[in-house]
Amino acid sequence: MNIRQYTGISKSISNNAEILAKFKSAFYHYFEQLVDDCCRRIDLEFGLQSGKDREKVGYGKQLEHVHSVRRKIKQNYLLTVGDAFHINHRKTVNNPDQKINVAAASLASDAVVEESHAVASIIRNCEHSFQDQLHQLNRQLSIKMGKQAFSDRHNPVSPANLVHALVEVINPLKLTTKFRVAVYKSFEDHVFSQLGFIYSELTKQFEAERATSSYDVSEIKEASEPSTASSELISQEFQALQKKLDQWRSMHTPSVYDLIPKPENAATYEHFEIIHVLEILGRFYAFEHDDRELEKPLKWRVIKKLEELNFSGDIKSLAKCDEDILDLVALIFKEINTDSSLTSAVKSALLQLETPWAAVTLGQYSAFAGTDHPIRRLLNDLFAAGLFLNLADHSDRLVYERIADIVKTITRENGSEHIRWANETSDFGRYLEKHKQRVQILEDRSRQLMQNKESLELSKKAVAKAIDDSTQGKELPAVIAEFLHDVWQHVLLVDHVRKNEEPELWKKSVRAMEELVISVLPPIDENEKKQVLKFLPGMIKELRHGLDRISYDKNAQSRFFKDLAVRHIILMDNKDKKRETGSVNKVSRALEHIKDIKPEVIIDEFTEQIKSMAENSWVAFGPESERQWGKLIWKSTETENMLFVGKNGAKMLEVKVQELAEKFRQGQAAIVILDERPIVERALSKLDNL
Repeated sequence: MNIRQYTGISKSISNNAEILAKFKSAFYHYFEQLVDDCCRRIDLEFGLQSGKDREKVGYGKQLEHVHSVRRKIKQNYLLTVGDAFHINHRKTVNNPDQKINVAAASLASDAVVEESHAVASIIRNCEHSFQDQLHQLNRQLSIKMGKQAFSDRHNPVSPANLVHALVEVINPLKLTTKFRVAVYKSFEDHVFSQLGFIYSELTKQFEAERATSSYDVSEIKEASEPSTASSELISQEFQALQKKLDQWRSMHTPSVYDLIPKPENAATYEHFEIIHVLEILGRFYAFEHDDRELEKPLKWRVIKKLEELNFSGDIKSLAKCDEDILDLVALIFKEINTDSSLTSAVKSALLQLETPWAAVTLGQYSAFAGTDHPIRRLLNDLFAAGLFLNLADHSDRLVYERIADIVKTITRENGSEHIRWANETSDFGRYLEKHKQRVQILEDRSRQLMQNKESLELSKKAVAKAIDDSTQGKELPAVIAEFLHDVWQHVLLVDHVRKNEEPELWKKSVRAMEELVISVLPPIDENEKKQVLKFLPGMIKELRHGLDRISYDKNAQSRFFKDLAVRHIILMDNKDKKRETGSVNKVSRALEHIKDIKPEVIIDEFTEQIKSMAENSWVAFGPESERQWGKLIWKSTETENMLFVGKNGAKMLEVKVQELAEKFRQGQAAIVILDERPIVERALSKLDNL
């Protein structure tokens, strides 16, 4: 910083201190009398505000305490308000919107909630009632102090600052919550209700002073430079975007996006004027939501408010670049408003960013041309994080609350500050990265569990088929058939699951089963008898090993092998000339189950659509009012099983192709056509589709 700049800033600080001192004197001329009158009659007002609480025990002591400290209330309150006029004064107030952990709330915290609500209500009512008068006062202060903008939070006499100063004075008093609220209400009725009048009178004084004095505009601009980000030079990229916007307007004319007619030689609104109006519109978004014409883009609301607040009599209009930016912002947020993959809660939160996003991008042309600009990236990230959230899920609810907190912070604070957006972009980017890692871990687990289940199902089918192939057309003794279906199938199942790791086990188990079947049937001739006698020892050994792998009961094993040995002796001695009666040839229970369940297979457009669905496709389930979203992360060509997870990566639905096709036919599910481009790129790309 050179000497001239340093001297200029020092001079500006000294001048601002003098202006604030005069401002304080003028304000106190009206304000001190109101506070004095309120404190003089605070006993009566305290009783009126207390209502039925006057009948409670302890009311007398509370009233006596208020009476004894009423002069101190006035003195301390005026001192606290006066401190805010000092240029170096910095004060952190309690956030009236601070969240309360309701689950862990005690009686004390319930009182905090009640008091915070009362304070916030007073501030909100005053801001809504006197917004125009306060804006005019801020405008005059910005001119006098050489600033491009003077926000409510920097104004020492804004409703929020005055009410919080009162809270700071009343809190130390020995009053219960209900009686503190009664004091606040008294001040609301007799002091804060007159703020509109005070603001108007102060504005008249400033305007009168301005008419009799002149200001060095160059000094004002020089002093204001450090306070706000300067406008960028219009880049070639933005000029190209403007041409596309003009072509798009001509293709859609007449429409509300047509350029607003401008009188010849009309002056244009300054950026600080537009930003102030955007802050006003954003602050009272909830109040104006029902009244505003939603079919009209943002620029019409801005120009209407600018005209309401233009008391100079000069005819002004929006500069072409500013109007283009407001229209581009409107197109982007219109795209958000029409996206069906956002819940109404998420959409409502994101739409509140329209006016602060317009304020922060005003004159910042790189936000529209540079894809990695922090202001642009934050909106893209918030939108992407809000897609497909199932708010009934705890994890998705936390993501929504994080989005809502960021929106609340930006709309409550000065939304036109670039550093605020940059910080939020950085913090939210780190949060998203960690969240994506957690989601990926959950997705991998869900997929692995499904694959294991699928593998087990396929193994059961393979075991059932192996048993059926070995016994097909053979009339086995009942005890052997039961052994194969009730016991040996478990050995086969274990070995088939581990088939890739130990393929020899599966082969040996199948061969042992086949040899067992042959060994319990009467041999055809002597040659077959010799073959049976040859493989019997190895077969018995393999059967024992298999039963040990499933920890089959030792006593049951002994009985089975004893009975098997007796059967073999009888067969080898040719004493069993006649086959055993009561023998059965069972079909595998798994195969019986499969044969019994043969759903009617319908092949239509829905079935084909589902079969061709790629992994990572999104599907909307249920009616629009109760919509849930699921992402396909795995499907099997063999069993036609499909696995859907939520945005959090946890399992949401396991369904077969035919079952899902039926949901499609009944309108209970539909594939979501997802445009994976960031929301700003997606909206601006509409300008190319002429």
